[in-house]
Amino acid sequence: MEITTYRIKQYNSTNKTVVLVDNKPICIVSGSATGKTVSNIMAYLEGYDVPINDGKIKKLLDKIKKNKANGGTNQ
Repeated sequence: MEITTYRIKQYNSTNKTVVLVDNKPICIVSGSATGKTVSNIMAYLEGYDVPINDGKIKKLLDKIKKNKANGGTNQ
């Protein structure tokens, strides 16, 4: 599983961070604690017990972790 992040400047706004897993976009992270949030997402995907406050993102990350454990691809 390859985890990649890209910082993107939105039009007339602040920078956002896009998290990709195996070259598929998973979520966009914004806010003042962007670095901590991105590191939490990456650590959660690697199997560490870290808090993910957004339930929708957590469900998606759980699905990706389950597919990784089964040896399948995330679709």
